[in-house]
Amino acid sequence: MRLGTIILAIFGLTLASSEAMAITTYSSSALSKIIVTATVPDRNNAPIYFTILAGTFRSSNMRGVAPGDGVYYQSSGIAEINIEGRTAILAPGDGIFMSAGTKFRLNARDAGRSPTYLQFLLLSGPQSEPSDDVSRAAIEVYRSPSPISGLMRERNLLTLSRVRVPPQSPCDPMHRRSGAALHYVLSGAGAEFTQDRATTKGPGSVSYEPNGLLYQWSNPGVTPLVYLLFNVNPKEESPVVGSSESIKDQFSANSHVTWAIYCVVLSMIFTVLVAAGITVDDYHEIKPRSLRKKKWWKK
Repeated sequence: MRLGTIILAIFGLTLASSEAMAITTYSSSALSKIIVTATVPDRNNAPIYFTILAGTFRSSNMRGVAPGDGVYYQSSGIAEINIEGRTAILAPGDGIFMSAGTKFRLNARDAGRSPTYLQFLLLSGPQSEPSDDVSRAAIEVYRSPSPISGLMRERNLLTLSRVRVPPQSPCDPMHRRSGAALHYVLSGAGAEFTQDRATTKGPGSVSYEPNGLLYQWSNPGVTPLVYLLFNVNPKEESPVVGSSESIKDQFSANSHVTWAIYCVVLSMIFTVLVAAGITVDDYHEIKPRSLRKKKWWKK
């Protein structure tokens, strides 16, 4: 009875906390750290597409021209970047915004290995191909299948953030973007849920959330989930828009979700039992005594 009461109490607290939860997502909470934010023009209302390039320094010095508004992100190693006479040192995890047409020069500062980098870009066409030295040393990881909708203002806000979701974290509230977003997973494994499917996201995977798509993220694993969030939205609007809708029958619709929930619940039960001082050895010591009391014919 005591164990059953504890389990029911855990489920009750979980449901109560989810019902009282405000519309705060992982990317809009204290778990998110902004790397770069900048205001970008709408480029005469031309269609805008998301693109991600990943590259490695093939030489110690490279030159380039930013093909679109975006962020250069240093994945590994240390690089020196020079933009119009201004120099900055980029360590792993650092980023810098460059508007379309910006000329820049990169110098590798690590003699023992070649630095790697990512470029998160807003390109004006689905078929535009950058032709500078930096782009030739990179591969295209992702390009959105459709232009970004919802960017009807003259100027928009572009942000690159790093989000760390702790292990065994439940789904954040269902939400959508006022503009659009890309999630690029750096480490760990997470689960993304939309209204019609659930998918697992591991290191190097990309998830595109256009305007109007309702979704939520969780981390059912035992290691932190870390991802980069590349977002663009109208400057006057919040990037995250909450929704009262929820995913129907999430528990039984997908086996991965079922096991994830089981793992989280079992972990919570184990934590409570340890905190209460109940161990397996204690249980075996108590059980024989309780059985001996019931053997009334031996009294």
